Amino acid sequence: MNDAPKLRFYLWHVGIGMALSTVLMAAILWADPMGLGGLLVRSSEHPLPLLLLWFFCALTFSSVQLGVAIMLRFER
Repeated sequence: MNDAPKLRFYLWHVGIGMALSTVLMAAILWADPMGLGGLLVRSSEHPLPLLLLWFFCALTFSSVQLGVAIMLRFER
């Protein structure tokens, strides 16, 4: 069986979710809502909280993006 189109579909939509998460993290750092961006940058374990927040947002956005893509695929 050729699973390349399925894998490409999966990786494309997971990548979109990760890109959206990266945009969200950049917006949080730039806009600094309620001091959250500054808190993340000034943390004593500096990269860890930012990476964890990015990872879990990426996991959420990727799951939502993949679910929406699958549901829209069957709508045709």
